[in-house]
Order: sequence, then C-alpha cells, then structure tokens
Amino acid sequence: MDSCSECGFVYGDHVVPAVVDELGSLGPRLADRLRDASGDRWRDGLLRLRPAPGVWSALEYACHVRDVLLAQRERLLLALVEDCPGFAPIYREQRVTLARYAESEPAQVAEEVSIAAALVSHTFGGITEAAWRRECIYNFPAPSKRNMAWLAAHTLHEGEHHLRDFDRVMEQVADLSPSP
Repeated sequence: MDSCSECGFVYGDHVVPAVVDELGSLGPRLADRLRDASGDRWRDGLLRLRPAPGVWSALEYACHVRDVLLAQRERLLLALVEDCPGFAPIYREQRVTLARYAESEPAQVAEEVSIAAALVSHTFGGITEAAWRRECIYNFPAPSKRNMAWLAAHTLHEGEHHLRDFDRVMEQVADLSPSP
C-alpha cells in the first residue's frame, strides 16, 4: 500500500524527517476538533452520534486514532529490538465496544490523543538513519515486508484518513440533528 484511493494520501509525499513533525501535529489537530465540540451539550451529542448503522461516531474515530498511534509506537519499538517482527492485530472493531469509546469524555480523549501523537512522534524522531531501514511484516492490507519509514508514513495516513472521517461524520450528524 503506497497510496489511499479513498483519501488521496500518497506515502511518498511524507518522508523522513518531515513525517516526524507531521505525526506530532496529528494530536493537536484532532484535539482542537474535540475541544471545539465539547462543553456544549448539543455538540457533545453530535460527537457521540453515529450517522448510520455500521459507521462510527466522530468520538469513536478520535478514540481509534489515539489507539492506533499508541499501537504503532509499540510496533516501532518492537521492530527496533526484534529482527523483522510481525504484529498482532489491534482488533479495531472490537475495541470500539471493549474500550467503551462511546462513553469516553471528549476533553479526556483530546488530551490523550495529543499525548499519543507526541509519544509516537518523539519515538520516531529518535531513531537512527539505519533504523529507518529496519523491516517488519505488516499485515495490512496483506502481509508485506515494510521498513520503518513506511511504518511512519502509514501511521500518518491512519491519522489523516480518520481526521477526514471525523469531519465527515460531524457534518453528517449536524445535518441529521436539528440545532438547539
């Protein structure tokens, strides 16, 4: 996977070392969206509203981004220690329920996603030039050998893609729910 036809993300446009700063910016951008919507009952309700069956709420997308950033950091650390490791899935669909995403407090998620982005950015920012070439087996979309530069770009893609999802869902639910 080197691009996303759905969101237009091109992995080759996000290379070392710039990708490290781009990763760090994910948290504050998503946190700002959450903070803009929290504190107001109507907007808080919109954050939690699913626009259609099988489509996550904006809050659930934000929680997913937080967890992806943390999981990717752990994957990076594993790949820096082990030679060409494979990774356990994060069970994204099950996490929505098991981690109670819909019950999360938006202000807390804003804080957590900012911390998660800072952590993953900091960790990627500290690896050596040789470490960027270390490899892992990444299972999405099919098991493939990937290097840490790809892992960083993929992590950024996940965040950027779901920022779009967050915005799209907020627009959809605003159209479904009459303003106060």
